[in-house]
Amino acid sequence: MDKIEDEAIWLTIGDAAQRTGVNPVTLRAWQRRFGLVVPNRTPKGHRLYGESHLAQIEEILFWLNQGVAISKVKPLLKSSQTQAAAKPLAKQALTAEEQNLWLEHIEYLNQACVDFNAAALNAKLTDLSGLYPFSVLKNSLYWPWLNGLEGLLFDRPDASCVEAWVIDELSARIAKRRLAQLQADAQQPCLLVELQGAKPINSLIMSLELSAYHVNHNLVKVTNVAELNFIVQRLNCSQVFLLPQPQMTSTETQALQDFMIGAGAKVHLVGSYAKVVNRALGLEHCDTAELLVQCGIAVPKPTIFPQPILSDTDTDTDTETEK
Repeated sequence: MDKIEDEAIWLTIGDAAQRTGVNPVTLRAWQRRFGLVVPNRTPKGHRLYGESHLAQIEEILFWLNQGVAISKVKPLLKSSQTQAAAKPLAKQALTAEEQNLWLEHIEYLNQACVDFNAAALNAKLTDLSGLYPFSVLKNSLYWPWLNGLEGLLFDRPDASCVEAWVIDELSARIAKRRLAQLQADAQQPCLLVELQGAKPINSLIMSLELSAYHVNHNLVKVTNVAELNFIVQRLNCSQVFLLPQPQMTSTETQALQDFMIGAGAKVHLVGSYAKVVNRALGLEHCDTAELLVQCGIAVPKPTIFPQPILSDTDTDTDTETEK
């Protein structure tokens, strides 16, 4: 038996995912394809994760955020399943291959877009979503890809058509995920609001981020803040996440402030321009993860197991939806 079996706190794969922000699909892919974060098992084959597994996940996330490919992470790990790394990790210079990793993915996606190749686009995004947590994809893929796409299409006669197609494809993909969460969870949905003038890409990425934190939500687009009072009351929302416009007049800012005071729900400004607008309104600003914790939406709730009797084998014959 491994030393790790003496740990007192054990988490299911779902609880481990909630604690670390790495979804179960990704944890399984890391284990199967790269031999990373190999969990212990109950006699029935269910995965169990201890604190040292969580430490290894955090270390993997460190390297992924430095730009290292998941396939190249294993030799860099200092922690093991029996002893977590004791000191902070130092940033390491990346090889040319590692530096080009995300550029290659972005070039592939760009080509799929100009070819209107929905199958290639969705297959690549599905594959990457299974290997990397959203926190990595957001900064390494989505932002550089979608912001760079505008420059790539500059002066192309079909630019507006390609841009609209990309928005439609991403909207359909993200709406499908949002609907699956809404159907699977009885949690009262929050409301994500895109004000007229905000970039659609910003609301789509924010919707992806909320889904990554398992936050049920509906996405609506409104032309002005006045519409929101009716919508919030009708949907009985307790939390509203609002993406403000890049530039707001004093009248628009005052209308937003009035809405936030009288909405009957907690209103939070999110997205690329939230920091500026929060400052203008004299409000504190924090990133999405911190905000969700403050709202009590994404607070980790680890499960504490009694000392389990674990099997000596570690086969991978479980039903993946549960184990």
